[in-house]
Amino acid sequence: MERRIFLFLCVFGISILLACASGHQEPFPESQEIIRDIGLVEERLLAAVRSSDQLSIQTIGTVEYGTFKAPVWLVRFTPGISRKRVLINGCIHGNEPAGVEVILKIIEMIAKNPLRYNAISFDFIPIVNPWGYSCDIRFNRNGRDVNRDFASFASQESVIVKRYVEGKRYDMMIDLHEDPDGKGFYMYQYAHSDTALSRKIIETVRGMNYPIEKDINFIFLKTDDGLIDAPLWGLWYMWLTRQLSITNYYRLNNSELVYTFETPTSLQLKDRVIMQTTAVTMLIESL
Repeated sequence: MERRIFLFLCVFGISILLACASGHQEPFPESQEIIRDIGLVEERLLAAVRSSDQLSIQTIGTVEYGTFKAPVWLVRFTPGISRKRVLINGCIHGNEPAGVEVILKIIEMIAKNPLRYNAISFDFIPIVNPWGYSCDIRFNRNGRDVNRDFASFASQESVIVKRYVEGKRYDMMIDLHEDPDGKGFYMYQYAHSDTALSRKIIETVRGMNYPIEKDINFIFLKTDDGLIDAPLWGLWYMWLTRQLSITNYYRLNNSELVYTFETPTSLQLKDRVIMQTTAVTMLIESL
């Protein structure tokens, strides 16, 4: 009996810590300054789609906060013969813009050279959190960290993504992030026993003279020379404590190969884009 009480108190205590770590903020004002023009992203997406009959774009949902209204786009690449299926998303945190640029560059590359990945179909969600991207803020306008909302689904953004991926299976799913406190590149893999590919990616980035993160620590995870290897039990624990991230959700519901890349915002954007593009390309070419 005492042991059960002890375990309950441990779980409860860690749950409180996780809830505090979620970073939920007070709602932001409707007058919040717009920093980025999301229309410029749309222009590049439409230009790429118009140049290739294998690319298409659709709106899978609309985010609305007062007078702010923006679509969540899905860009699809459909080759003649599809043997593998990949989903890549970016900017679930609005102040992490490199992932948007990486996705745009990959889409534009595919538009020019569709034969490069002629057996892989792609789903791209360039901006999961359009209000945060527009305002250069981590959270959505309600002050919620969308990347901690894939158990509760209290945000418009998480509901839109869930509605689209529900019931779908992918051979690989990739989530692009950045770290304002990090000093180097690092990555997550989720409940997958083979770390060889992840280690190869890290060594490739290191070989390009970029720093590798060694000091990121979470409740029960830490970097091991640039790699965070998340166990399956940890994903279920995050679900239990209602702190499930988008990649945790993907791994539990949609794919056995799920990865997150993180780049330090202390470096120039062009360097962060190079690191993430290199890592994403290596993953795709491993299929």
